[in-house]
Amino acid sequence: MADRSRLIPLRPISARFAHLGALCVCALLMAVPARAQIISKELPEQAQGVEVEERLGERIPQPLMVQTSEGLAVDLWDYFDGKRPVVLVLGYYTCPLICPLTFETLVRALNGVDYTVGEDFQVLAVSFDPSNTVEDAREKKAVALAGYDRETTPEIERGFLFSIASESNARRLADAVGYRYKKLANGEYSHPVALVVLTPDGRVSRYIYSFDYTPRDIKLALLEATQGRIGKSIGDSFLHFCFAYNPQEGAFTLQAMRVMQLAAVATMILLGGLIGGLLLTSRLRRRGNRKDRTTTRAMGVAT
Repeated sequence: MADRSRLIPLRPISARFAHLGALCVCALLMAVPARAQIISKELPEQAQGVEVEERLGERIPQPLMVQTSEGLAVDLWDYFDGKRPVVLVLGYYTCPLICPLTFETLVRALNGVDYTVGEDFQVLAVSFDPSNTVEDAREKKAVALAGYDRETTPEIERGFLFSIASESNARRLADAVGYRYKKLANGEYSHPVALVVLTPDGRVSRYIYSFDYTPRDIKLALLEATQGRIGKSIGDSFLHFCFAYNPQEGAFTLQAMRVMQLAAVATMILLGGLIGGLLLTSRLRRRGNRKDRTTTRAMGVAT
């Protein structure tokens, strides 16, 4: 006779499926209203007017003076040689939320690109916060160089420009590329999250919107910018903002809520994978039990 004790766990497993399925549905129900709330309602005041007004094909202003992390006053146009494209990063070095992540993910993506900073293209970071200092720029450059997986050469060191600018010059540059930011009451800045890829002659070739840049997107943008082509932007600008948490209002930032939405989606995916795995295990177990019963019956007949 077949050992029926092996069939007992099947009922609890089915119950577990139902329980996990209920959890998955609850996660979905919690995530959907959060998403609907963000999309259907008006943007928070901190994010209003903060956007990228794409100006593909437009040139950045000339001249445009900035101060490098070495304390030198230079014209930003000195970094446009007519041969190499430029990745422009606008932000500020004391940002508590997204700017550090932007620099980190950009350098990580550049590690996967078979072009070399300073040789094949330039990276220009410009702070629009007039309170940022040369020391702030120097610190961020050191972090970028440490994260870049090439041996630091004079060309690479020159290829990473971390600079500060006066309030008027930063605004001129930002306006030229359609980058809208504003200062908040708490002293932090609300701003878009986007890279601006420029042609070797200083024209806007493409925008890349992301919190996690990919080597493929960076390489494609650099290749087209090198050829002087004006391309379609990558990513959705609506999804990528940064503004600081307001402890007086006790409110989450827009970005924090988006992170929670992504976490909810990731949870559903994990639960779905777990349920699928348990279903597969259950089916295999049932199949094994049927085979055992068939074998036992055959042995009984033979006896």
